[in-house]
Amino acid sequence: MTPNMKSLHLLFLAIICLAAAGCSADDRAPVTNQTSALGSTIAGTTPSPQRSPMQPPKTGNPENPPFYAYTHHRSDGNRFVSGRGSLQRAAPVDIPLAGVPRWLVAAPFGAGVLWVAVLEDGRVQGFLVIGKAVSEQPITPKRLPPGMPPVLKVVDGQAELLTPSGAAASPLTPPAVLQPNGGIAYLEAGGGLVLSDGPSSRLPVNALPDARLLTGENNRLLVLTGPTTIYSHGVLGDAIEAGGFTLVQVYPELKIESTVGLTGEVIEGLAAIWTDLDGDGTREILVTASNVDRGARLLVFDEAGNQIAAGPAGGSGLRWRHQLAAAPFGPGGEMEIVDVLTPHIGGVVEFFRLEGKELRLVAEIPGFRSHRIGSRNLDMGLAGDFDGDGSVELAVPTQDLSQLGFIRRTQDASSGAEVAWTLPIGGTAATNIAAATEKDGRITLGIGREDNVLRVWTPP
Repeated sequence: MTPNMKSLHLLFLAIICLAAAGCSADDRAPVTNQTSALGSTIAGTTPSPQRSPMQPPKTGNPENPPFYAYTHHRSDGNRFVSGRGSLQRAAPVDIPLAGVPRWLVAAPFGAGVLWVAVLEDGRVQGFLVIGKAVSEQPITPKRLPPGMPPVLKVVDGQAELLTPSGAAASPLTPPAVLQPNGGIAYLEAGGGLVLSDGPSSRLPVNALPDARLLTGENNRLLVLTGPTTIYSHGVLGDAIEAGGFTLVQVYPELKIESTVGLTGEVIEGLAAIWTDLDGDGTREILVTASNVDRGARLLVFDEAGNQIAAGPAGGSGLRWRHQLAAAPFGPGGEMEIVDVLTPHIGGVVEFFRLEGKELRLVAEIPGFRSHRIGSRNLDMGLAGDFDGDGSVELAVPTQDLSQLGFIRRTQDASSGAEVAWTLPIGGTAATNIAAATEKDGRITLGIGREDNVLRVWTPP
């Protein structure tokens, strides 16, 4: 056989092997997965209804993956924006709205930033902001169920909000996007977890009906589970809290990886923070645990469900700790956790550092408010380098909701933190803080107001 004939023969055999295996160049192509400032940039498309739920959906064009924006900013629940700002010098842009806003998301879009506000009655409004210029941008759908947070998808110059496809879907929580394959998951009002691949892709996990689905790498999900009424604080929209959390594997088999149930305590929140707290390359799970006797404390678990650290308790019942973010807040860039103790009465911003089995309080500063009592919007605080100095600040409203305070960690032995600067909101804050990182790495910030206005700060 001549060399040319031998090459043709080998090529023919290779084609036969590929056909027999049922694979294609698209199936074997690598999938990119980048965690962005505002959510997740994921290569992939929504799975076809005919696809088996035990197979990852085919990915889309890895050169132009969809961008997803969440009100809790990152898909793992960590409210931390990347990039650098110069917001201490930013002039605001005020955008009139058709009603009172309750939710806000933003994403890079063309030469500017797309802002999407969801009003109190569920109506949706979109605006493209380029510098100081504002133009209305159509968004589908035009309305969400009142109270449902938005998840914004941007791809190929088009923008839409994700909505769950099933009639039994909970109206209180949005879908989530699996990483890296791009499948869609949502919660049923009865606590079931559903993949949008088909009717058989359902797992009964007894989820909190207003819990946020968090996503991590390898197509995994984390959700608060075990609804209970043993703790009657009721400041997060109803008197039902989670009794624990559940980690779910999606592919190749939809199953529970681990589940945790607390004893004598509830998880007072709608989502964990699922991120690497100790720098070992694996994620930890951070929750706020509350009970009648000692109030709220922060707990850290590993992914197997083992408790590995705990913070101090609030001292008495009905004293909530609102966990916000984990980021390198420390004066030397150390990883720290930030929360607001009793945000409705005094609001003390606290910074904790994980040291062995303890979350040690290292700094605190009073006078801030990260939540409106009775609201399910827990995203009124955001971490990031908002002044471009290389250090991370916390942006959070003042106690009267009239200004945004930017809190920086310091070496000061008395408090360990300071208010670096403030920005006037121009009214009373009504939504979460939203942000987008533009193509050049600059951070843009926004918040909705009770007087039917969206205020945006664009970098100078």
